[in-house]
Amino acid sequence: MQNNRKSNSMKNILNSFSGITLIALVVTIVVLLILASVSITVVFGDDGILQLAKEAGEKTDEAVQGDKENIGNATNYIKSLSWDTSKVTAVTTKDGAIVPVPKGFVGSEVDGENTIKDGFVIYEGDSAVTNENVETSNAREERNQFVWVPADGVSLEYKQDKETWKNNAYGYNDYTDWTDNEELERRQASVSKYGGFYVARYEAGVPESKDYDNDTNYQEKSNAENRNRSDVEEKDLPASKKGLQSWNYVTQKVAKELSSKMYENKESVRNSVTSRLIDSYAWDTICKWFSNSGINVTDSTLWGNYLNTSYKIKGLYAQHIYNATNDWEETEDNKNYKKTDKPFGIPSGRNDEYEKNNIRKCYEVVTGITVVDDSNNEIYRNRAKNIYDFAGNMWEWTTEIREEHDGMNETSYAVMRGGSFSSNGDFNPASVRHGGNPDSGFDRPIGFRPVLYLK
Repeated sequence: MQNNRKSNSMKNILNSFSGITLIALVVTIVVLLILASVSITVVFGDDGILQLAKEAGEKTDEAVQGDKENIGNATNYIKSLSWDTSKVTAVTTKDGAIVPVPKGFVGSEVDGENTIKDGFVIYEGDSAVTNENVETSNAREERNQFVWVPADGVSLEYKQDKETWKNNAYGYNDYTDWTDNEELERRQASVSKYGGFYVARYEAGVPESKDYDNDTNYQEKSNAENRNRSDVEEKDLPASKKGLQSWNYVTQKVAKELSSKMYENKESVRNSVTSRLIDSYAWDTICKWFSNSGINVTDSTLWGNYLNTSYKIKGLYAQHIYNATNDWEETEDNKNYKKTDKPFGIPSGRNDEYEKNNIRKCYEVVTGITVVDDSNNEIYRNRAKNIYDFAGNMWEWTTEIREEHDGMNETSYAVMRGGSFSSNGDFNPASVRHGGNPDSGFDRPIGFRPVLYLK
């Protein structure tokens, strides 16, 4: 009997320990789960370690970039001491940089146009451009404008960069011997001496198109026969002004000739600058400049005029329809530029229409088009660093080229950049390289953009 009591007592004690052990296990698991939850929150939460580390890294990158810009400003100041004052004037921007303004141009004093950060703008001519007179004087419509690219060798290098943007290329990566060496040493010497170069603020525009006040026959003004020629009078040379029809239907050869003639014979300017078609070094440098500032050059849908973008415009535009047989529709509606004083919405989802009906409606816009929000307020779109349509609207020829020799035959390929109104901003962003026929001067969406190198 006594032994039975001892046995039952032992069982009760063991059962008690078992219950305690189970409870302890459950409590331990709960505590571990809580700790795990806390740990996950601490590590992965909005204010977690990883997020804080990411923000710290971003701030470090910003600080490093800021330091580079400050060093670059100091470098340009030192360089400015040896600049030829008969060719350039050293101008201090609102954010403290020293910029060489070529003779025949003036630095903008307009808010948003007088800093390196936003894109420092120069205007052709000798009269000041200020907040008070920029609109009343029609400076943007009447005077060529260029934007300074601060390639000081510290914050930004002037270099060809195929590697960074190699994923944004087609009809190009199959080859390895693309070159852009024409006058390379002279270009590099100019950039090194002055700490940068100037790029046209707008795509090359046709001066006569400023007369498009109403519906105007688009084909007659812009066909290949009239547009694709370099023997034009000085008044008809390409312009970098707001509100012009982009100069398209042009071969690479003609684009190069027209760009070089822009200031070749202009007395007030020709001794200070050399104009030429934009090269791959300049294009890649600008892409890097944008990217350093957080501007997306590998998907430019949000700031370029593409097939898959949508926004509201006021001013001149041309609608084009690309049909199922890959041809442009030549209806009257597609030949005419149209003017809208009320906001006109370029519809989104244009690709959806193409997928359903096998047609694309595309919208070509004039340079520096006025874009408005839902309250009809002017907003800044289609631009970065004060440079307009670097992404979309027109493919733009560059001087980069490849010569292919096959026995007795010689074939040339040339590079165009940036995509167009008939392509997508993710597939053909600002950084895209596309190899094409340099004699392809019969396409609406191919234009060009000049640059200026200081002498």
